[in-house]
Amino acid sequence: MPITEEESDKIKEHLLSQLENFPEDRRTQIKEQVNSMSIEEVETFVEQNKLTHLGEQCIFCSIVAGKTPSFKISEDKDNIAILEINPLSKGHSLVIPKEHSNKIAQSTKNFAKEISKELQARLSPNKVKINEIEIMDHALLEVIPIYGDETEKRQAPEEELKALQEEILKPKEVEIKDVFEPKKEKIPVLPPRIP
Repeated sequence: MPITEEESDKIKEHLLSQLENFPEDRRTQIKEQVNSMSIEEVETFVEQNKLTHLGEQCIFCSIVAGKTPSFKISEDKDNIAILEINPLSKGHSLVIPKEHSNKIAQSTKNFAKEISKELQARLSPNKVKINEIEIMDHALLEVIPIYGDETEKRQAPEEELKALQEEILKPKEVEIKDVFEPKKEKIPVLPPRIP
């Protein structure tokens, strides 16, 4: 997929807009690397990292449309919740409004609170934080379980994300009490009957 110089510049600009997601001590090095990339290097980078959406549309719209794979944990008519592929903690999720906008609707905030409660119940973190972020002019919410040992984001292996998705989506076990066992009542003893 050959790209033009204009597309290359746009992709570099997008990559640089993501610098805040990297540790502060690496930002300068990453900025220099991105700026020094040739068109061919940008093209190779896009292909190697499966970022073909960068030249076209928003990655989040691509996820909502089902064109880009993700690890979905919930969905309603207006939003989708997926696991973050570069999580800060176990269960770090993104709530993506299905409509591309730079504003967060109340329905999205309510949906994120539901996801937060579900993660709290399933993963037992100390607390769950909800942050509003904007990437590629698409506003979304981060739902981050806090355990107390979070330091920086890391790339999660696909197997780990798949296992976590299954853990979150697993039907809750309902405790069945002895509902069907007949109660043992003391039967009264009657005096013998004489005919």
